[in-house]
Amino acid sequence: MEQQTGNSAGNDLIFGILCYLGILWIIPLLMNKKNEFFRLHLSQGLVVLLLEGVLYVLQYVPLLRHIAWWFWFVPGLISLLAIIKLVSNDTMYHLPVVYDISKSFKF
Repeated sequence: MEQQTGNSAGNDLIFGILCYLGILWIIPLLMNKKNEFFRLHLSQGLVVLLLEGVLYVLQYVPLLRHIAWWFWFVPGLISLLAIIKLVSNDTMYHLPVVYDISKSFKF
């Protein structure tokens, strides 16, 4: 990532965190920044959001309701790990499975 001022880096950190907070993912998308930092976190945040959506839909399927209930916390844990990595200055951290899935999204 290129050299940035303190205020710009702080803003990028805030927008990076927003990528992992559910529907707030749309705010960094609308900022339309085309650097590697935003592409990485937008795509990983989208995968987490899609996982939340899938688990939400599965709770209404009678046979899969209990399975979805057991995994409801997974998107939150993934988001928490990503936010901790962002705050600890590991800004280009690739979440293990999420990154592999997110490579198919182009921003």
